[in-house]
Amino acid sequence: MEYLKIFKQKSFSCALSEPIDETLKLHLLREDGQEDLTFALWIPSEGKNRFTAIIKEVIFPEKGDRNVHGNVSYNYEYLLRVCRTALKKGYGVALLHSHPISFGWQGMSDDDKSTEMKTFVNAFSTTELPFVGMTLGNDGYWSSRIWYYGEDEDIIYKWSESVKVVGKKLQPFFNDKILPATKPNGQTIRTVNVWGEEQNDDITRLRVGVIGLGSVGSVVCEMLARMGISKFVLIDYDTVKKHNLDRLCGVFKDDIGERKIDVIKRNIEKSSTSNNLEIEIADKHIANEVAYRLSLDCDVLFSCVDKPWGRYILNHIAYAHLIPVIDGGISIEFDDNKKLNFADWTVHTVSPGRPCLHCLNAYHSSDVELEKQGLLEDTSYIQGLPDNHHLKNRENISPFSFNLASMEVLHFMALVANLVEPEYYGEQKYRFKHGFLSRNYDVECEKNCDFTNHVGVGDSIFELFFSENEEPKS
Repeated sequence: MEYLKIFKQKSFSCALSEPIDETLKLHLLREDGQEDLTFALWIPSEGKNRFTAIIKEVIFPEKGDRNVHGNVSYNYEYLLRVCRTALKKGYGVALLHSHPISFGWQGMSDDDKSTEMKTFVNAFSTTELPFVGMTLGNDGYWSSRIWYYGEDEDIIYKWSESVKVVGKKLQPFFNDKILPATKPNGQTIRTVNVWGEEQNDDITRLRVGVIGLGSVGSVVCEMLARMGISKFVLIDYDTVKKHNLDRLCGVFKDDIGERKIDVIKRNIEKSSTSNNLEIEIADKHIANEVAYRLSLDCDVLFSCVDKPWGRYILNHIAYAHLIPVIDGGISIEFDDNKKLNFADWTVHTVSPGRPCLHCLNAYHSSDVELEKQGLLEDTSYIQGLPDNHHLKNRENISPFSFNLASMEVLHFMALVANLVEPEYYGEQKYRFKHGFLSRNYDVECEKNCDFTNHVGVGDSIFELFFSENEEPKS
């Protein structure tokens, strides 16, 4: 009954990493044109409004485990072995099979329904978790659904709204019946011409989260709204202050004292070119469970935070929950005479297959602990640091922030549209004093990196850092 309540309230989706997707396609899309199957294990990733099954591990059939005869069927011993493994690891069971002569989002035949229903009974009785069914078309297009018990112990299933393959690129597969494409309305004709109507159909169905609505996040929102993004999640616990007015996009004197999320929400509504705009907001720190769970509803996240704790959590989300994070930061240093020594800003997208924020030195682990203790907002502590300490270098001007925001949106385009060569930008750094833009592909995560070693673990390692009513100082 618990899952019945969840799926009455929440949508469903699936996600898998690029390496798992590539391995599955090699197995399921046979050269002889016959169907094939395999079992896999999945882990839950539960957002506020969406429940995602992350395909964590594939358990390929061994000799005698299945019968390929044009169609395909599995032997009971294979399912039993998979269920035992799932129970031991605390994972759910998924059955994946191919429709080798079909294209696009796949429905289910009567045989498919019968097989998945029987599999659900065995899988649920062992794991007490719902059962996931997935189908792969000949064009590599995934579809999926989840099976569970209804009110009268009847067996029911719910179609997913999407399946996402996440790695150096983000490749979504949408269920048009649940998430129909938003067709261009004439306002974005030049935008659509850049990446084509088919790509536009996918891009405008993505749910995009912007964490931090300051000098960078406010500009990111403005650009995304004008590009036709339809679904936004805005997270920020701060209010507009007088010293923000030189850098926030679309914010004016009359807005001082208002919550940033309210002001930026209004700006998006004014600037949006979408006919189906949806905006959800949370005036919380990303470490608060309300904001954290809301971020898990997203397909892409923009990290526009200026402190380390938020980056630490977003770094975790990128790998554990397979949600790419686009992050940027500005570093400014002055010499002893208070003249500008340098101003650099860096942009990187983190997701499985790419180096994480920690290994890219986008934040210092020691600073995360300082922020948790409230010391980064303690003026006496900050004043006691050396003049050239990185925690003191928070000066900024709007041209720096606007340029950084533009670079972040370009990283978004590189992630979701097949427009760039090579397939992604790597880490980009702009050096203001010399007007030089560099790209770095050489950084790799350490072998013992906690983030890249926990790809697709979902909710299994989530830790709530503070209570519902507690917030860091703004």
